[in-house]
Amino acid sequence: MRYVVAVADRLSFTAAARDLNVSQPALSQQIRQVEDELGLQLFARTPHRVTITQAGQLVVDHARRTLDSVARMRDAVAAFRGLQRGKLRIAVTQSFNALHMTSVLALFLKEYPSIDVTALEWSNNAIIAGVADGTLDLGVAFGPIDAQLATQVLYEDRLMLTCASGHSLASPDHVPIAALMKEVLALLTPDYGTRRSLDRYFEAHGITPQRVIELNTFASILKLVEAGLCVSVMPGQPNVDASKHGGVIFRPLAPAPPSRSIQLLLPPTAARSPAATAFASILRDRFA
Repeated sequence: MRYVVAVADRLSFTAAARDLNVSQPALSQQIRQVEDELGLQLFARTPHRVTITQAGQLVVDHARRTLDSVARMRDAVAAFRGLQRGKLRIAVTQSFNALHMTSVLALFLKEYPSIDVTALEWSNNAIIAGVADGTLDLGVAFGPIDAQLATQVLYEDRLMLTCASGHSLASPDHVPIAALMKEVLALLTPDYGTRRSLDRYFEAHGITPQRVIELNTFASILKLVEAGLCVSVMPGQPNVDASKHGGVIFRPLAPAPPSRSIQLLLPPTAARSPAATAFASILRDRFA
């Protein structure tokens, strides 16, 4: 197609060959092959001039549009590789969403403002399945991960006391679990795995909370805790910055509940988009 357009633009095989950096005989042979394949004469040749036939003009017009489309495709691919455009679909666990997602997403969007991001809060099993079947570009879930995915541990978390910074339980380095029996607890509903893990922990240590407020999001729980109306037990880290969560802080419980690994999930390298790779890099740096 480039050869046909070049001859049409120059109306000279010699000049077109020079522009294309090919020999004139090679160019002439290529044009004849195109004419033979189409069964049409594209150019009328005389010893002194070259003109485009009516059929040739039709072919040249289509060739220009095709070459233009190819150029736009190459530009789009270059932009995609350079993260000037693209889409990213992520899902994370509820606790990660409540504690970390906003700050991580802000870092990514500041560096890559042209990427369209869909960030979702899904159950652990749905996140694993979504990355495995390609519905998601990446995910953050807690282990163990049985699916054949690329995984990396971001950090370890465990159930911790969550309270307002001015609460009496905010001072000790470790909070005895028995101290929770006197508190109003805001907890997830029993259909969540995190709540079931907490109930098993309470049962193992003979703890029966006196009053429980049940909600279905950590965000709602954090709001009540921040207001000083209750305390909670939720997955967290001792080094979470209280200033970023309205003054809510985390304190280890004694005895310590089991820990779990929070992991980054990615599809195989060949199926990984540049945006997913960039977001994963920010996550790794954030929790390094």
